[in-house]
Formats: sequence, C-alpha cells, structure tokens
Amino acid sequence: MTTVTQLRQLIDEQVGALPPRAVPLEQAHGCTLAETITADSDQPALDRSAIDGFVLQAGSRVGNFQLAGEILPGDPAPGPPHGAQALRVFTGSAVPDGCALVMLEDTETDGARVVVRADASEGFIRRRGGSVRAGSVLLESGVRLGAGEIAVLASAGVEAPQVVPCPRVLHVTTGREIVSFEARPAAGQVRDTNGPLIAALLREAGAEALPRRHVNESIGALVEAVRGAGDFDVLLVSGGSSVGKHDRTREALEALGFEVLVQRVNSRPGKPLVVARQGGRWAFGLPGNPVAHFVIFHVFVARALRRLAGGAPLAPVVARLTMDLPPATDSRETFWPARLSAAQGAWEARPLPWLDSGDVKALGGVNALIQVPAAAQPAAGGQAQVEPCGASTGIFL
Repeated sequence: MTTVTQLRQLIDEQVGALPPRAVPLEQAHGCTLAETITADSDQPALDRSAIDGFVLQAGSRVGNFQLAGEILPGDPAPGPPHGAQALRVFTGSAVPDGCALVMLEDTETDGARVVVRADASEGFIRRRGGSVRAGSVLLESGVRLGAGEIAVLASAGVEAPQVVPCPRVLHVTTGREIVSFEARPAAGQVRDTNGPLIAALLREAGAEALPRRHVNESIGALVEAVRGAGDFDVLLVSGGSSVGKHDRTREALEALGFEVLVQRVNSRPGKPLVVARQGGRWAFGLPGNPVAHFVIFHVFVARALRRLAGGAPLAPVVARLTMDLPPATDSRETFWPARLSAAQGAWEARPLPWLDSGDVKALGGVNALIQVPAAAQPAAGGQAQVEPCGASTGIFL
C-alpha cells in the first residue's frame, strides 16, 4: 500500500507545470506568469500633481497671486507661471518644469486673485519615473496573478501575458443509485453530494471545471463519457475505486490508455484511491464517500493542481489542539476534520466530530485537516501539523 508521503513525493516529482500560453489579460487572473515583465515607459510618464491646488514658481512663499489659468488632467503641461502668477491644477494634472505646488486648502480664491497662506512645495509633485523607470522589472516570471498584478500588467500595456494556464478538470460521477441533489430520492437512491462538492473545491482551487458527467458503473459508459468530453488535464472519477465487483474505475482508466500508478493509499479516510497517468494527463479515482472526497482532494488532488498550474504545495501549519482526539482504530494516517483559528498570535485547531467517511454533515465548518500519524493519540494542548483547506486555500495561496 502506498503511504501518504510516497504519493505526495510521486506527485511532486512527476507532475509538471502545463505549457505556457498567451491569454487575454482579462482571463489571466489566478494564473502563474511565465515571463518577466518590464516597464515600457516611465511611471509616472511625466511630472504630475498629487493634489488639488495651484502651481507656482518654485520657491514661492505666502502672498497674493494672479490666477493665469488651469491645467486639466490629460492636458499637456504648459509653460511655467511667471512671477506672481498661479495655475489651478487637479490631482493628476501635468506640472510644468521649475514649479512647486500649494494645496487648495491653503488658499483662498477671489475672482482672478489667489491668496496663498503656505509656502509652495515640490513634495506635492509625483516626479516622472518616480515609481518605475522604463525597462525596469515590474513582475518576475513565476508570480501568481492576483488583482494587483493584473493592474501592474495593464499599466505596462500587456494585452496577452504568457502564463501557465489553470488546469482543466473533468469530473465524472458514477453509480446507478445516484440522483441529482434537487431530486427526492426513491428507496435505495442517494442524492449527489460529490458533484457539487468537487465543483466547489475546483472553484476554490482556481481550476477550470469542465461540464460534469454522470454514468453507471459500466466500463463502457465511463470510457465513452471521458472520450466525449474533449481535452482536459485532470480526470476525477467519483466512486468505483474500491475492490468490489462493480468498482471498475481502474479498468476504465486502463481502457482509456492511462497507466495506473497507485490503487490504495494508507490514508484515513480515502484508502481506495486510484492514481493514474497518461502522458501529461492525470486521473484520480476517488472513494465514493464525501468526507473521503474532501480529504483526498486537499491532500493529493490540490497538490497536483498546484503543480500543473506552476505553483508549489502548501505547507502545513503547527497548531495547538483544543481537545483530545480518540485513539487510532487502525494503522492508517488520519486526516481529521477541524476548525483552524488564530488565538493570541498562534494557530489553534479544534477537532470536529465525524462518524465515518460518509458523514457529510461533518464537513460543515471544516477549514483544516489535522494530520494524525498512525497509532498516535494527540491530546489537548499538544501540537499537531494541520493543513488549511477550504476557501482559505485557493490553488495559488
């Protein structure tokens, strides 16, 4: 049986970043930049006013000045004012050479006369190139593009940056007993929780979810669904990964040309996990129960998605446990659902109750997983490795 450490090492060693491609700037959010971006011009491109006020000759002091006009944002800088002249400016207005500014609050205007009650200062001028010089590096290759980085790219006129794209994920749910979550199940039927769960996890991870498909347990139906789904980077199959006669995920993946690398992992929950590879594509056959889905996604699938997207795995945090955990019932490494919070400058993890891997209500409030080594029994007040998860840990955070 593959250990948790072995499977994580396999993912780190064998899952590489997707090939970079140019995407429109509006679609680049959340991607990893695959090129170094330099400034195409000075920023600001010219001397600009940082305030609303008046332009005076440099060195001007308090006194009376004649209003000689105004400079609107977007207008080129005129010649400097002469002697006791003043020019009205606004935040962002171009400032002529050899000038200083006085704030509007330090003046009083009476028709064409401006009474200035404070000395003019050059400190109110945002100088050309004061922020960035043309040719200087704005963003290094490898940075995750958040909202701020998108603004930086826009400032440099980058229309289509080269990025490592977000992974495209195909999710197939299986099982003849599964009905839509909107339906009222008949006897023997079960509402689909794994479909909405994986869709939400993929959104949190920053991956691109392809339209979900549902099939029965037959190999042919699963193969046909995957072949008809178009291009993808990762395939997730819910159910069918155990060893029962109707668990056919491994056979279906092999029929699709995948090489199965792992069939069981020493994890609780999530033991019957299938991991397979076909060139640059990856497939995960997930155990059917929702808690196992949640755990396996965060512990292994999200790791692969981060690698594909050009990122690195998230590091666990060390947190103090607020209560005892029950004794281990088997030799597997356990990932215990928990609520992680900050208390007095340190992390604190509160274990949450769960009956088994089918106890979907146990997922309410979970934002972390306590990693419990085999045969360990962590006690309240002790330290444990905890993996943040949920909305707080998107693929690039």
